[in-house]
Amino acid sequence: TGSICAEVQFQPFELVCSLATWHIRGLKSYRYVCVGTTQFSEQHDGQTGLTRQPVGGRLVIYNLKPRRKPRKTQLSSDAGQNMLVDPGFELKYVWESDRNGPVSALSSLGDSYLVVAVATTILVLKLDIVQRQLIECCECSLRFAATSIDVCGTNIVVGSKREAVNLLRFTPAQSDGTSERLDLVHSARFGANTADARFLASDLVAGVDHNGFLFVVGVPGDSVEFALDFVLGMHLGIPCSRLQVGRLVRRLDDCAHIVPWSGMPSMTSRSQAECLVVGAVSGAVWTLARISRDAFEVLGCLEHAMMDMPPRHPARPLVTKNDMLNRARGRSIVKPVGVID
Repeated sequence: TGSICAEVQFQPFELVCSLATWHIRGLKSYRYVCVGTTQFSEQHDGQTGLTRQPVGGRLVIYNLKPRRKPRKTQLSSDAGQNMLVDPGFELKYVWESDRNGPVSALSSLGDSYLVVAVATTILVLKLDIVQRQLIECCECSLRFAATSIDVCGTNIVVGSKREAVNLLRFTPAQSDGTSERLDLVHSARFGANTADARFLASDLVAGVDHNGFLFVVGVPGDSVEFALDFVLGMHLGIPCSRLQVGRLVRRLDDCAHIVPWSGMPSMTSRSQAECLVVGAVSGAVWTLARISRDAFEVLGCLEHAMMDMPPRHPARPLVTKNDMLNRARGRSIVKPVGVID
C-alpha cells in the first residue's frame, strides 16, 4: 500500500550506510534488522566553510515484530469517514555497538554469526544467547575500505574501493577447542572501485564498480594460486550502484541455451533461470544471463554483422549512427570479454 510500517529516528549527524536482515530459527524464530551507520562531526574551515568529517559509526540491531496494539487510521471519502485498522510492525531496540569507523557493509552468516565491515577491517560477531549480546570472535584486515559483503556457505566475498573483490573463508569453532578463524584466501588481479559484489556460485563471483564496469571472477583450480581468475567483463557506460541475482521471465525458463552460472550444476549454484540484475544511478536496469557456447558464437557473428552493416544498406541498419557514437563514447572504452552486448 506504500504506507510506512515501522520507522526509527537516528542521532543527528548520523547517516545509514548499510542494512541487513538476520533470521534466526530455533525453538523460537527471530527476525532482526541490522543497521550500520556513519557518524559525522562539524568542523569550521576558513576556506571552505562548514564541513563534516566522519568520526566513527554504530552497529544497531532491532527486532522486527508485529505491533501489540493495532494502529487505527481515519480515512475520509465521499461516502463518509471510515476507520482503517493497520496491525503494522514495530522495530524494538535490541543491541548496539560503537565503532571507530563507518560500518559500511553487513551480512548474516548462518544463525549464530554476523559479518561486519568497519572501514578496512572485517569482523565476525557471534551471538551469545545467554548474555544477549554479540561477541567478536575473529577478524581480518584488508588494504582498502570495504563496500559490500555477500556470504555463500562459509565463503565471504568483500567488495573493496580499490582492490575489486576479496574472498575470505570462515572456519567455525571446532570440538577440540580451536576457536573461529577468518582467512583471506583469494583476491582479484585488477583494481576497481566496487559498488557491489555477489556470489553466483560457491566458486564464481560477480561485481560492478561505480564507473559501470561489470566483471565476473572465479576461484582458480590450483589451490595454491592467490589471484582470482578473470572470467568476463564489460563496461556499461553509466555509474552503477547495486547488483542482485534475479529471475528471468517465464518464457525463458525452458530455454536450452541458458545454462547455470557454475560449470557443474550443484546444490551451491544458482537456479538455471536466474540472471544478473544491475541497477544504475540513472535508474536504468541491466539484465545478463549465462548462455551456452553455441549460442555465444552465433550471437557473436550476428553482432559483428550488425556492426559492419554499411549506413546505406537497402534494409534499415539495426545499429544506427547514434548507437555507434554512444559505444565510442562510453561502453566500448573497455572491450567486452566473454560478453555479447
